[in-house]
Amino acid sequence: MKILLVSDAYRYTTNGAAGVVVILADALRAEGYDVKVLSLSTSRNSFREGDDYYFGSLPFPVYPEIRQTIIFRHPFIDELKAWKPDVVHIHTEGSAARIGRSIARAAGAPIIMTMHTDYAQFVFHSHSNARILKMAGKPLTSYFYRRASVVTTPSRKAKMLMESYHFKKKMCVIPNGIKLGRFQTDYPARERAAMFEDWGLPDNGKLFVIVSRLSAEKNIEEILDYFAGLLQKEPEANLLIAGDGPDMHHLQKRAEEPDLAGHVVFAGRIAQDDLYRYYKAGTAFLSASTFEMHSLTYLEALASGLPLICREDPCLEGVLANGRNGYTYREREEFIDDCLELIRNKPLRDRMAACSLRRSETFSDRAMAGRMVKLYRRLTGRS
Repeated sequence: MKILLVSDAYRYTTNGAAGVVVILADALRAEGYDVKVLSLSTSRNSFREGDDYYFGSLPFPVYPEIRQTIIFRHPFIDELKAWKPDVVHIHTEGSAARIGRSIARAAGAPIIMTMHTDYAQFVFHSHSNARILKMAGKPLTSYFYRRASVVTTPSRKAKMLMESYHFKKKMCVIPNGIKLGRFQTDYPARERAAMFEDWGLPDNGKLFVIVSRLSAEKNIEEILDYFAGLLQKEPEANLLIAGDGPDMHHLQKRAEEPDLAGHVVFAGRIAQDDLYRYYKAGTAFLSASTFEMHSLTYLEALASGLPLICREDPCLEGVLANGRNGYTYREREEFIDDCLELIRNKPLRDRMAACSLRRSETFSDRAMAGRMVKLYRRLTGRS
């Protein structure tokens, strides 16, 4: 089966959608499928790396981190049309989708689209009241997904969101997956000690970890504010934040204030191959985001054997079982109490860690790829 995956972001971009496409492409190829990927480069130059095609692009004026292409004709497009994919799987609402649709038309291939992000909230998050989102969400959803034969969502939350926008096309839930083994590797104690020394922190079992894009919709400032309250009751706690983004400077300024100073370390963007070290250094994983549809960082934390402490949100269904592999919180005092419980109760922490590892098995890359292939076969009529 010939499968064309389409995404604005891929191997040279760090975000959730890009990560999912990389994982899916690798898993499908490992199973022997003929997979090509159409994406955008991070410059004006178009180039090809094996079966991965990158089209020259420009930064989007309002959101420079988002790339767009104005290419309508190119030898790569002709090559992909001649290849005649059996199915075109689009993972973006952006400009690469336009090229993907044109290839699907030429090949007579069905189009699958995966909804990774609440696009209306992403665009209008600075004005994110329900009325504006409802007004924007319906036309945006209808426009972006109108040519898809099937739309997949990574969680029931995402499917319900699409339904709230009165989207009527066929949808199915296929959870994201990750390469579990990448996060289940141990590293020598001396390397762990060196990391803590570099951070200037004690390895005392009281380190909480955030792995995230540092942007407003991730709500990291809430965790900083709540963490200051935790420090009043447990002054030996510390916080490690891995990632970068437009809010980094603002968050760093907040972390320098007296109630947090000396307890928060910003590690910056971490290479994917090294990320497991940062999870494994932690006592628990934290998130205050209600923006996620099915965040890979939650799955990575599970695979690393970490308990999770996350703001209550429907996207955690199937990922976090409150009281079993972590806690969901709604208010500041709940957050503080949950953190204290994990710090002070090691047997509980160990049980939750083991539960996280068991739950992670549901979200392997092979499981995600297998579910996608079943959908591809159903659409193309292949057994």
